[in-house]
Amino acid sequence: MKIALDVMGGDRAPEATVRGALLAVEQGKVARENVLLVGLPEAVEAELEKAGAPTDSFQIQPATQVVGMGESPAEALRKKRDSSVLVAAMAVKQKAASALVSAGNTGAAVAASVRLWKTLPGVRRPGIAVTFEGEKDTPVTIIDVGANINCTPADLLNYGYMGSFLSTIAYGARDPRVGLMNIGSEDEKGNRLIKETYAIFRESGLNFVGNVEGRDLFSGACEIIVCEGFVGNVILKVGEGLSEHLLRVFYRELQAAGIDPRVTGKVVEKIRKRMDYSEYGGALLLGIDGTCVICHGHSDPKAIANALGLARKAVESGLNDKISKAILERREGGRGEIPADR
Repeated sequence: MKIALDVMGGDRAPEATVRGALLAVEQGKVARENVLLVGLPEAVEAELEKAGAPTDSFQIQPATQVVGMGESPAEALRKKRDSSVLVAAMAVKQKAASALVSAGNTGAAVAASVRLWKTLPGVRRPGIAVTFEGEKDTPVTIIDVGANINCTPADLLNYGYMGSFLSTIAYGARDPRVGLMNIGSEDEKGNRLIKETYAIFRESGLNFVGNVEGRDLFSGACEIIVCEGFVGNVILKVGEGLSEHLLRVFYRELQAAGIDPRVTGKVVEKIRKRMDYSEYGGALLLGIDGTCVICHGHSDPKAIANALGLARKAVESGLNDKISKAILERREGGRGEIPADR
């Protein structure tokens, strides 16, 4: 098994990605021979030398182009056929690797995966599933957080199924509760898309608890929250910024209260660890015929190392095959089958 790491993707690449690969090996998250670094060989070797590691520490797959964070994904992939993210995705397609990890342009990673690997049967558009620690340390997954901003009810239904399967397979949840993100909990709230989706969810066979609001993210109302990619991405970024702000305020108030800085530091660090995205590494792109981990664009070596570990676990557990099988079984059972154009 090899994991193709898009070395050139991310705000801190290639330093953070190369050092993240080294850290992953050092911490035992992956074996050295399980990592395939995809990018400009001279840049990769330069970073390895800076880190004090041999330049032949990893197998390197050359890629001469880079997709910038602000580039149009479709245009970039069309013009940059030798970009690191496209070459990494091709390595998975050709069975030279079993998974792709990228902290680069999210749209490019999604587009490359869909174009080369295709989606699972019955899935029109994949979704990015982010899992975080909720009430009583229970894993909560929100899907989608940016892969699909033009959803249909069928897309959202599939996200409900895939999120539920992920929660059961990866986190051991029994009959996880699924909520539909809305502006209110009442049945009649929401736009046309949400109202149509609500009606379909009620007949889906999922453990559907109804509409949920933004404040329910951390309340323990459900284990799976389904929403459009635009909404999910806004929620993700607001949550990230708010948590950082609250930690700073909390730290200042503890200092102002005259509490021992050593105690203050330990408490804040403990809380930060529970809220830090780098602890999870990345998010799985669900609904495609392959394993893809999407990382935060500002990922540091710790986040990259954890993302590589997440990719390894996903491949070794057969997570994607299990989700694919579950989708097929659900549909063959006559549940959740709705017109593709709805």
